Amino acid sequence: MFSNGNTTITVANVDVAIRFYTEQLGLKLTNRIGGRWATLQTGASYWTTHDTNAGLVVGLQPASPQRARPGTTGGVGFGLETYTPIDDVAAVFVERRVHISSEIIRFEAGSVFAFEDLDGLSSYVHHFPPEMLEEADRSSPSDALVSGGHAIVYVSDMDRAIDFYSRTLGLTLTNRFENHFATVEVGSLVLAIHPRTARTPIPGTKGSVTLGLVVDEPIDTVLARLAQRGVRIAGRSETAQFVDIEDPDGNVITLWEAKALTAKDELESQLAAFK
Repeated sequence: MFSNGNTTITVANVDVAIRFYTEQLGLKLTNRIGGRWATLQTGASYWTTHDTNAGLVVGLQPASPQRARPGTTGGVGFGLETYTPIDDVAAVFVERRVHISSEIIRFEAGSVFAFEDLDGLSSYVHHFPPEMLEEADRSSPSDALVSGGHAIVYVSDMDRAIDFYSRTLGLTLTNRFENHFATVEVGSLVLAIHPRTARTPIPGTKGSVTLGLVVDEPIDTVLARLAQRGVRIAGRSETAQFVDIEDPDGNVITLWEAKALTAKDELESQLAAFK
């Protein structure tokens, strides 16, 4: 039903956002269609299965009146991962003029600090200590500053959310740690399911980040199947190419069919590479 996924971020300026996410954060640019769309990705997530090596896939799209204002925090977000000591990552971010918005928090599962992109969207970097790595990985962890990442959705009920993402949507459940944390995978994307806490966004809050899922069959077929499973359609584009559904908390998930780029899009993409 679904072949891939991403987190789509609404930004004030796609060109500026691409430079920030590639040059300052270190993500890899994988696709670009002028100033209308771009995709980036990290390496494999710590939470991925070894046979898929999925991680974080980010889509960038320009602001519009139909979308939440760039920088708006909501129930969907993303996190970056690193094996580099967290103090070193923070120092490099400062050198690259990334705004760090919290102190470094250290706990038994590693260390983390928050940062903001140029629109004020908050995210975080999580450092995994060596003792959390498998023996095969300890001798040669990724030497990239940002080694991986994951999308994240905040929910009010873990059992209900896990049932929705794994059974209703059919995504592969890869980890669950009681009611503290869980992950599912779709294509190249790892999606972390996180319960609401006093420090997290309110589940269902509409922000500048949404989940995106690529359907691998006619979208109307998928929608009919999801409707039978009780999934609510929240919106549809005029061309019906993009359809918004919601999870049980109201977090938005955009579905679309993967289609070949038109000749015009191909040309724009190629020209953009030389800018």
